Amino acid sequence: MDRIHLEDIEVGSVLASPARTITPDDISTFASLTGDHNPLHSDPAAVAEGPPYDAPVAHGLLITSISSGQPTAADGWALGVYLEETRRFVAPVYAGDAIRTLSTVTDVRRSRSKPDRGVVTMDVRVVNQRDEVVQAGVDVVLVGARGS
Repeated sequence: MDRIHLEDIEVGSVLASPARTITPDDISTFASLTGDHNPLHSDPAAVAEGPPYDAPVAHGLLITSISSGQPTAADGWALGVYLEETRRFVAPVYAGDAIRTLSTVTDVRRSRSKPDRGVVTMDVRVVNQRDEVVQAGVDVVLVGARGS
């Protein structure tokens, strides 16, 4: 497969992932992995005591992790190394929600100090099955260039 280089990436391009359904096992495995056993993520009785949520919610960092790993056209980028990833947690994600990630390229620039690579900046939205934004942020990715 031919890799996609910096010169091939255009501002305005949208990279969309397929949907992935969040499961109760995803949430419990993430809690075990990270040690974050906050009842907000695992105890329906604790959540039922009142607003703001209707049921246990997925960890925000779980959703960030899944969204950053969802397949898109960026998987074909040469080098393709995250330099920065920021997210705002806009709305809760519940077990059974299907999330997908939409990334819009907002900037492409070649490195002045290392002309064999450059930086791509993307506006990122993670949406649920109702197209509601659940996370929003910016990704900055190092991408290989063909040459100087």
